[in-house]
Amino acid sequence: MTRSLPPLEDPPEPEPSGDLRPTDRRAVVVAALCGAVVGWFVLSVFFLTEAMVPILPWSLPVILAVVAIGVWIDARVLSRKVHDPHREVSPTEGLVSLALGKSVVLTGAALAGACIVYIITFVRQVAIPYPRQRVITGSVTAVVCVLLGLAGWVLERACRVPPDGEDRHREGADPGRAGGDSQPAH
Repeated sequence: MTRSLPPLEDPPEPEPSGDLRPTDRRAVVVAALCGAVVGWFVLSVFFLTEAMVPILPWSLPVILAVVAIGVWIDARVLSRKVHDPHREVSPTEGLVSLALGKSVVLTGAALAGACIVYIITFVRQVAIPYPRQRVITGSVTAVVCVLLGLAGWVLERACRVPPDGEDRHREGADPGRAGGDSQPAH
């Protein structure tokens, strides 16, 4: 009985295949619903243990706004880099920016969903000072979370590269084509 040894060289790895697409509305809605479910669960724990529900601190929307502004600035810088024929975007930078954009979109949606549940829980008691403060800070935080998601969406859009057959500044673009078409002309 003989046993054959494996070859010394590893077989070539197949080319990676995949389809990378922008974050669609369905994923954003699912993230918002998941955030709402988690928010409802956390509030339920507070109510079941008869503990006082904390008031969201004002630092939360401020920090999220700073992050949203940073992501938006990154999107502007990356967009200029992508559309400038004299500058080059490294694959790592593009991939990291795309991953950051997708994660910020989904995080903003999930946090907005949780904030909406937080607001709905206390909106009926808005005449009482503490619930009113919860509704106000929750509303501001929800708006900032939506802005955070929009900043991530802008960063995700900034990662799009113009097609190869099209000039980066659209100087030689076919006037019959739509401006937002990303498919090369045949």
